[in-house]
Amino acid sequence: MTNRSIQSGSFTRAFSSADLTVGVLQRTARVIRRPLAVGSAVVLVAGALLGTDMQSAHAQDAAQADFNKKMEAFLGKEENVAKIGDALEEYFKNKRMEQQKAAEQAAQQQLEEEFKNPVDVAIGDSPVLGPKDAKVTLVEFSDFQCPFCSRAAETMKDVVKEYPKDVKLVFKHLPLPFHPQAQPAARAAVAAQRQGKFWEMHDLLFENQQNLSDELYVELAEKLGLDVAKFKKDFEDPAVAKVVEDDAALATQLGVRGTPGFFVNGVQVRGAQPLPKFKELIDRWLAEKK
Repeated sequence: MTNRSIQSGSFTRAFSSADLTVGVLQRTARVIRRPLAVGSAVVLVAGALLGTDMQSAHAQDAAQADFNKKMEAFLGKEENVAKIGDALEEYFKNKRMEQQKAAEQAAQQQLEEEFKNPVDVAIGDSPVLGPKDAKVTLVEFSDFQCPFCSRAAETMKDVVKEYPKDVKLVFKHLPLPFHPQAQPAARAAVAAQRQGKFWEMHDLLFENQQNLSDELYVELAEKLGLDVAKFKKDFEDPAVAKVVEDDAALATQLGVRGTPGFFVNGVQVRGAQPLPKFKELIDRWLAEKK
């Protein structure tokens, strides 16, 4: 931040708003727009603006009366209070920009590292949509009661449509503990998978996300033409529950903390990102595999 100059009465002092420490700025932000507010935080900031010497406790005591008089005169003018506010706003604006830039650089560095060292995600017996020999494998960890996962499911449909020959989608379960119907819904999907109807059940579960219940799962099984007796039996099968538990354990092992979570050929993507984000990663992988 560049040096600025403020004239008050018969003196002019140059100051740099960078000299305003973060602690002082934070204490001042709450009161800075109040005319004649002379709380300790404002005094400290205005003191920096005035260039008043505060080098020692002895010097402060000796000049206190004069300092208070100057300070009251300084803060008695609305334009001076506004100058302090402007300095604060500029400081925090630059800080936010610096933090955002640093975060973007860190994310890019992490992305490059993951492209060099992609994670190996075991597919196992998880349901797959797309060609077996696809160049890009997109693994999704999802929760049927998660609203963000519902949105991501639509994005995954778009991905598969965009890359019918180059991408295969793998679904893995990650029911979150604070979603009471997430685990039962996952078991319903696995039970449907045993009858070759996983993706059909997948779509219906997300379409009926607001009404998930044991009764609904049976209704959906009937709608899909499943053997309902077998579906009910599989729904209660401990082996079905273990499939869900194993997927969740794998998610923990891979560092997936929330839903939805993805791996594009081993490069992690967090959250319900828009289609262009997935296209960026997929296109890069396809270009590298040419």
